[in-house]
Amino acid sequence: MRVLVTAVAVASMLWIPSRATAQDAPVGFGNLEMARSRDCVGVLTRMDVLNATLQPLGVQAERLRVLTEAIALEDRDIMPSLDQTNAVEAAIHAWFVADGLLAQSFLDSGNEDLRRQRGIGREQLRGTIQGADAAVQAQAQAVIDASGDLAAEAGPCDGAIFVRSAVVEACQSQTGPVCAAAATPGPGSIFRFVDSSEELWNVQELRPWTAPETLRVAPNGSLTGARTVAFARHGNIVISVAFAPMIQERASLSEEEITQFAETLDSLGLVFEHPLLSFAPSLAVRATLPESLAGENIYALHFGSADDADVVWTAPAGTGGVLESPVVLQAHQVVRLQNGEALTLTAIVNSEGDDNEAVYSLDVTTVNQSSAVRGLLGYMAQGMAADLLRLIPPGGGG
Repeated sequence: MRVLVTAVAVASMLWIPSRATAQDAPVGFGNLEMARSRDCVGVLTRMDVLNATLQPLGVQAERLRVLTEAIALEDRDIMPSLDQTNAVEAAIHAWFVADGLLAQSFLDSGNEDLRRQRGIGREQLRGTIQGADAAVQAQAQAVIDASGDLAAEAGPCDGAIFVRSAVVEACQSQTGPVCAAAATPGPGSIFRFVDSSEELWNVQELRPWTAPETLRVAPNGSLTGARTVAFARHGNIVISVAFAPMIQERASLSEEEITQFAETLDSLGLVFEHPLLSFAPSLAVRATLPESLAGENIYALHFGSADDADVVWTAPAGTGGVLESPVVLQAHQVVRLQNGEALTLTAIVNSEGDDNEAVYSLDVTTVNQSSAVRGLLGYMAQGMAADLLRLIPPGGGG
């Protein structure tokens, strides 16, 4: 059985001092963004070459998918497009001819052996196509493996806004798609630029909390839906928070966790009955903050002002990766969320004792927050238990 999440976390309390009133760019922000812009010139050039190498293999894989679908539907209209110099497509053409003759013979005679013969031929052909597809996938994987850590290196460049001067500097010794875009900026470019790192710090993008949907099973077999997500961008720092039920198998929870879940639901007036599962309202937080920007060593997501913070989530700074984890909300925090109270991410220099300093803060939007959270809580109260019983029945098969 697959569940929405596998980890249970509870935010610790942390005192956050008031930050300076001027929201200037963190001291390390400019250097990091200039380095990102310079490094991404070469990285994206290599990605361009990799994609060009993979593109023909992608075309082959898509063609095999279309052919598989045509065979499943017995769509003979595809026959004129088959390339009989290609071994696989020649086999498909021969199958259509032979299968057509068998189909007509079956209609004429009603001989069940002919039906079985058609089925055997179809399965053999499917095996041929699957083998060809596996070969294509193996070629693609070999190309990707040969690129080394390129995919990881490209992560910080994906969707990034670049500082034009740093790109121009890097392009003096190399060429690539980012160089061309920086030299001839236009509305059709897939890349975005600013003139300075200071300008980049002031780039903000906020997206309203999304409308929640009911639970459903995703193609990979996991549960999805039943969540509302807010997105905030500050320069190249991207923060997303998702309010959702943290659904767990009871057998995987400790007695303390089962009690905690039950007390939270009871405090919120939520009744949930399922023999296999339990849940608690949670917040999944994701932040692209791999490097410390101003000497901070901890981040805190909280309600309220910095000097009177109700901390929801904390994470260490300078991990070198994306920060991502779910956290179980306390009942009063769910109430604050549904009342539309704002969440803020604050970076903190946390020293020994109480000598803490909030160095910068990033806001999460409250647009559509109250209505989206209330709507999802309504679904948790009525409808979600029935959907889970249908999707994960107690007798198995879910």
